[in-house]
Amino acid sequence: MAINNVKIFPSIGIARLGNSADKYFIGPEIPGNHNPTFNDGDDHNYKDSQFKIKRQAARFRLFGYEEGSNAPKEITLAEANIKWTVELANTKAEWKMFAQRGVGGGVEHPDLPRRNLDVTDRNLLKITPGPRTISEPNQIEKFNTGKFKDKTVPLGEIRTDNEDRLLVLGGSGKSDSPSGRNLDHFADNDDWYDDVSDGPVKALVQIKGTNNWIQASSAWVICAPPKFSPPIEHIVTLYDTLLQVAVDRLNFVMPSRRLSFTKDVYPLLARAMNMKWVSSSASAMHPTLMQMIPVPGSHGPAGSKSDRQGIFNRLRNPNTPPHEHNPGKNMPKIWSDVYDIHNGITLAVTKIQYHIFEQWKDWTGDEIDNDWIGHPVPDTVITPEGLTQAALENCIGGAFYPGIETSYMTRDNYPFIEPFRLDASLLSPGDLTKQMAVPWQSDFNDCGYDTGLQWWPAARPDDVYLTDGSHVKWDREMINSNKDMVDNWYKLGFIVQQGDSYFETQSTIDN
Repeated sequence: MAINNVKIFPSIGIARLGNSADKYFIGPEIPGNHNPTFNDGDDHNYKDSQFKIKRQAARFRLFGYEEGSNAPKEITLAEANIKWTVELANTKAEWKMFAQRGVGGGVEHPDLPRRNLDVTDRNLLKITPGPRTISEPNQIEKFNTGKFKDKTVPLGEIRTDNEDRLLVLGGSGKSDSPSGRNLDHFADNDDWYDDVSDGPVKALVQIKGTNNWIQASSAWVICAPPKFSPPIEHIVTLYDTLLQVAVDRLNFVMPSRRLSFTKDVYPLLARAMNMKWVSSSASAMHPTLMQMIPVPGSHGPAGSKSDRQGIFNRLRNPNTPPHEHNPGKNMPKIWSDVYDIHNGITLAVTKIQYHIFEQWKDWTGDEIDNDWIGHPVPDTVITPEGLTQAALENCIGGAFYPGIETSYMTRDNYPFIEPFRLDASLLSPGDLTKQMAVPWQSDFNDCGYDTGLQWWPAARPDDVYLTDGSHVKWDREMINSNKDMVDNWYKLGFIVQQGDSYFETQSTIDN
């Protein structure tokens, strides 16, 4: 049968900023596999020889579906003529303030004033270079014509590889104020810009031997700040959050099957255990969680029921109203969207995650398959759904205050045509990042302050281990202001895995 439906995957792709002139790597494409593909063959370094950060490219692929079949087939240059079109934009400076100084977050204040209120021509605040199209392999088109006021701000480029797959690379991490304004707020700084961006990814496909062009179901790309802990996942990932959106808003039905300890429970425990490598406050729970791993070949759970009950009882129930304070239910120790400095209201896991923990708490050996034989090995086969999961599980799913890759409007307001696939006809380029801090470095700096809870240590570490075993602050306490972060963000180190340990490497913040 002929292919009559084509979709782009991942449905939401993630590119990341970097100031290396020509070095980049391709982001994760298989769930659980955090090893990127570097374009220079250097598989160990996230920085180039000049200690500049390599950009993370988002790679998009096309999959075709024959009528009456759910089995997808990847479409490349060998099967089709392809025209890719991408439009990136940064509209942060024109959007609403995220938070009033000294008051709570944007979730509590839906009618906040716009940033840069003194600018009458609002289009001067939008960095909108327009769409770019490429239709041949090994081509490059740059987003280099957008401006903030009268300052040209490049937002990156698109490329095709030799199979005519699409690569999207974001900006260089450049942030500035044309008039030299101070950075006095974590999110809202007038007369400042950065080169974060987002926008739709579209494709026209002509299967060879046919005359018709098929419009593929579009995707979206976010060009976000670097993730400085690439192998460590956040407690609640963006994949978890948008999976819950699919269930709550799109009537998506979760597959009916017994839970697997290896596939469902262990990943959640591992995320909690791995927080010790990026946050000193997480170290205390690590020994207890280690006791929760079954012995391979056993027929029941590890750890006592009272221990599992004790951990479960510490979790904040996701059905609790956002502003309600629950003393004792303060896990995970991550800030929520509600920034209540007095009560320290923590992030709740998703309802789906909470259900998994609940079944694990009651586990007697029958409710969950004890399929544990050791650390799970990721698959090796690229799949459409796996591309989306791999991209999103390496992103922050909360707290959205305002967030790192995207903010709460993506979770709460924006329309989807199917799970994880945004309705591009009802969105504009720049919509997924317009709520974010401007510049992004000011929020990165502010969220490093030790207040008993953390923000996003899986992306922006608080404390790290060096290979000599010493435990230090990630920024070495040498970044003491928002401007310091603007000037020195690329000097910060990356967390890499060595065996079962995670160490910081390539920091030049001391130099």
